[in-house]
Amino acid sequence: MLFTIAATIVCLGVLIFVHELGHFLAAKSVDIEVSRFSIGFGPKVVGFKRGETEYWVSAFPLGGYVKMEGMAGEEVTETLEGKGVPERAPSPRDFDAKPLWARFYVIIAGVAMNTIFAILAFAWIAGVQGINVPLVGEVEAGSPAAEAGLLPGDVIADVDGRSVTDFAEVQQTLRSRPGETVTLGIQRDGERINLRVTPEALRYFDEIANDSVAIGVIGVTRAPPEQTHRALGPLAALGEGARQTWRWTTNIGSFLGGIVSGEDSASELGGPIMIGQLSGQFARLGFIAFLNFMAIISVNLAVLNLLPIPVLDGGHLLFLAIEGVRGREVSLEQRIRLTQVGMLFVFGLMVLAIANDIFRLIG
Repeated sequence: MLFTIAATIVCLGVLIFVHELGHFLAAKSVDIEVSRFSIGFGPKVVGFKRGETEYWVSAFPLGGYVKMEGMAGEEVTETLEGKGVPERAPSPRDFDAKPLWARFYVIIAGVAMNTIFAILAFAWIAGVQGINVPLVGEVEAGSPAAEAGLLPGDVIADVDGRSVTDFAEVQQTLRSRPGETVTLGIQRDGERINLRVTPEALRYFDEIANDSVAIGVIGVTRAPPEQTHRALGPLAALGEGARQTWRWTTNIGSFLGGIVSGEDSASELGGPIMIGQLSGQFARLGFIAFLNFMAIISVNLAVLNLLPIPVLDGGHLLFLAIEGVRGREVSLEQRIRLTQVGMLFVFGLMVLAIANDIFRLIG
């Protein structure tokens, strides 16, 4: 239990710090006054002050913030901290006093830092481990792969048009598609062919979901490592890191879109308890597995923060986009009101995610 708690603190602490550091450095670079850098929300637990900025670790560690003076919506943060909004004179160093491009740059910097972290983490892993080319070794008789015409020696180049470079990536994609027909792009003897295959549903007990879940399998094994392993140089590894980051970005985006359209269920959302469980599991598998998990969570944070919900970065970017189109700011009253609504919406999502976690725990 203590190991899992420690792994969770490291995972979330590092990623929240990376995100908020992006806002902080960007704000400082355009001379915005930053009065607080906080990991967590609510009352201060520990902290110190250096220069004009207070550095806090706050009571509720599910997030963090950089408090920039003169930024509409800070009233919500002050309320959460149990404080009133102090009176202060407008300053040329206020956030809202800066030009549109500077404000956009500061807001997008947090998402950018999470994305850069993911790219570098995936790239480091690819550089250390290399990749295993999706070269088919054996095809099980009577399996979906055999029925589709897959042969030993085939190289799987893409799944439903999305390129794959590693056999594990093929497995991950097919695992999520039990009973769904997918198209495999195959390289065979210098020719490109497409094969349609329907992964068979294989059920197993998932400790995180606390239930029997189905995964998709097609009945193939990877060729021996001496035939499939490819080492990557620094540039190739960086390219692989960027590709993996984009793959996870589109996967998460598709899942969120599926929830909105009804194709996916909101009951699949996970909260801090699930992240904690997974942090502990991956940390026990070793540093590389844990770093890979952190990279995936970092992409999640980047995508979720871009949702156009006031109080999230995406909401601030939406306000700035409206200002850029119509040539004037959204009124202060409207921003405060929408930020309060956004806070309630985000709080509701957190409650839903935590409830899902609890339901999984109790079955």
